[in-house]
Amino acid sequence: MPRQLVAKARFLRAYRQLPETDQRLVDVVLRHFEHYLRTNSAPAGLGVKHFGGRTYEFRAGLALLGTHDDVRRFLKSQ
Repeated sequence: MPRQLVAKARFLRAYRQLPETDQRLVDVVLRHFEHYLRTNSAPAGLGVKHFGGRTYEFRAGLALLGTHDDVRRFLKSQ
């Protein structure tokens, strides 16, 4: 079964509040991440961290849509 990205409501709200230039940056990084999921090869700077199971963290830019603390809180709530 192919992997699929699922955007949580919180992500979508934060994404919509970004300036258009930052939204385009996030779009590019999401495409890189989808490529990583298919090939297990990430471009330099993507900063993928696999937490196990279906949970990943990756970098789009500094504090665009969340921090490491946000990820930790999310993981604890699961």
